[in-house]
Amino acid sequence: MNIVANKDFLEVKLVSLIADYDIETIANLYQPIISSQAMSLYFTFWSEAKNQKITSIITHEQLLTRMQISPGDFVEARKSLEAIGLIKTYVQKENNICIYQYDVYAPKTPKSFFDNALLYGMLIKSIGENDANRFMNIYHLEAPVHEGKEITASFVEVFHPDLDNPVFAKVLNNTSSSIGRANGKIAMAFSYEKFFDSLSQISQIKVDAFTKKDMKELERLATLYGVDEATSANDVANVYNPHAVKGKRLDFIQLTKAFQDETNYNYLSIKRNGTHLNKVSGSSDLAHKINLLESISPKDYLSVLQNGTRPASSDLRLINDLSRNFHLANGVINAIVDFVSTVNNNILSRAYCEKVAASLAREGILTTIDAMNYLKKVTHPRQKEIAPIDSDKNKSQKKKEKENDNLPSWEQMIDDLDGGGSDGKA
Repeated sequence: MNIVANKDFLEVKLVSLIADYDIETIANLYQPIISSQAMSLYFTFWSEAKNQKITSIITHEQLLTRMQISPGDFVEARKSLEAIGLIKTYVQKENNICIYQYDVYAPKTPKSFFDNALLYGMLIKSIGENDANRFMNIYHLEAPVHEGKEITASFVEVFHPDLDNPVFAKVLNNTSSSIGRANGKIAMAFSYEKFFDSLSQISQIKVDAFTKKDMKELERLATLYGVDEATSANDVANVYNPHAVKGKRLDFIQLTKAFQDETNYNYLSIKRNGTHLNKVSGSSDLAHKINLLESISPKDYLSVLQNGTRPASSDLRLINDLSRNFHLANGVINAIVDFVSTVNNNILSRAYCEKVAASLAREGILTTIDAMNYLKKVTHPRQKEIAPIDSDKNKSQKKKEKENDNLPSWEQMIDDLDGGGSDGKA
């Protein structure tokens, strides 16, 4: 679940020992990748785990108030911690109340961090190779030079353990529940490993044939259009030009068209049962919808809005332009598509979408929830009737307003995010 409500409870569990040097590792190596806000949330979770040994679990509202962050910022920071393996999140629903459990893991040791190509690469991408190597040198230890003969005493020599003693047999069967050191695993939405594995099976193209810029654009297009690694590899092999210079070997115009033409829609089974997907009746429906906006590609969401039919080429070009020109996350693009189609009678106007996208980009909106809350604030309220004469025009306007009053509006849907009140928080 990707949204939280004021009344939702949380509890934090430490599943690993966290030492003093881990704090330095988080600040030096993880912070450039996950952001200072995510680092702050990690340490807040760590502190809360200790607090809950004394006091009971708290609500998310209490945590958000303590950290002075918005619900959208909280979700974004939490997802960064989840993605990099620092926390795992579980949720249990009881009587319309959700209880979240956050398991906190220790960061990798500096050696494990730099041995991990993904983490080390992300650090280079975030702060540059020079600074990344500077941190590597900080954690570098020279191997001691040994001179003379080693005379170190052994354990057996000093303690003379009697392994026949029953105490040793007893402890061998002991199952300790003591907390140890555990690292969370990193989950990838688009796996380079799977991509290159698929590519190697159908071509002779090597990993070093691409630049980092190529791979970044490939990942953006694949996630935008909901194309998996195997399909991406097949399309890349078809548009790859081995005779071009490195950095120019992928024809991204043709690759974009190939991704647009893919017909593997994973969400065709989603049915709306004769009702518009935008009409929600409560917080659970809203949560489902926002999770849908955040979890699927804009191409697939367009297909969902059209009852599983193939999106128009013009609409596919539009979402690609929103992603490329405004650097918006897929969930935010889905929110724009949903908002414009709702308030504009199911017409996805390019000009309207680009205007909304520009506003969100200027505001620095990064999450679906924050995008929806912002659009709620700037949406003009319905015009009230000002003429008492029941002309044909006024009758038509009254009828339209009455019909609109009977339908859940986009603003009403957002009210569920706010907990039903003007000062509520999602």
